[in-house]
Amino acid sequence: MGTPGGVTLRALRESRRRSQLWVEAEAELGTGYLQRLESGRVVQPGSATLERILVALGARYDERREILARFGYAATTPLPTADDLAQARAECQHELDAVAFPAYVLDCAHRLVAWNRSFPRLLGVGPGDPLLGRLAGRSLLAPWFDPASPLAPLVAEPDRLLPALIRACRFEGRRFGGEPWYAPMVLDPLLALPRFRHHWELVAREPEAAGAGRALVPLLLDLPRVGRLQFRLAAEPFGRDARFRTIYYFPADPPSMRRCADWAEQSVVGSP
Repeated sequence: MGTPGGVTLRALRESRRRSQLWVEAEAELGTGYLQRLESGRVVQPGSATLERILVALGARYDERREILARFGYAATTPLPTADDLAQARAECQHELDAVAFPAYVLDCAHRLVAWNRSFPRLLGVGPGDPLLGRLAGRSLLAPWFDPASPLAPLVAEPDRLLPALIRACRFEGRRFGGEPWYAPMVLDPLLALPRFRHHWELVAREPEAAGAGRALVPLLLDLPRVGRLQFRLAAEPFGRDARFRTIYYFPADPPSMRRCADWAEQSVVGSP
């Protein structure tokens, strides 16, 4: 019958159209080992052996995590590769474009991966503005705390928004804080921002809420030539890869709803 891990591993190999002999050669295994593993005669392979098999099969992050878990191993969470980012963009763009209010996708390092046509409106620019290129691939958490960024001056109530963002960041840190890339790439650059460090220290004294990462974050913006808009920010895991999440700007009052509807209509008809 095989073990759950062996059955899942066989399904992955067959989806890649690779023979057992080919995988054994690529992963430097003894002849017949993979057959014994897939059939359940080898119940518990070594983690290093399993990793070599997954590398040989070109397993995606979600496939690797599932198979390691079925054999009782915890998967590390590497930063998304260029291929992972491209795949996430391709998978999410249709969903983003179907949303009638600002939304975008971030990865586990808070980097901006993709966005819909309403998001640039928050910045007072069009979809092709160079500002979007400068934001892409960078942390979108840091600009809220940097007075020199294009986002920070738009915030009407920073003392409400910034602590809420810190709480969400700390919640995310529970999942990824132990990874070797997290502190040098994510936390240390944020703590170098005085405004972030100030709110981080304040929030650190609070009792930590269990659901902080999924709470609706209040956001009040003063937009040039538009006026004041109210949103509630919500984060949802995106697709099968837990390293990505979609951030939705839900309009929170009638003027904001009307403005988002106008933006969505302009996008449909191709207005600038």
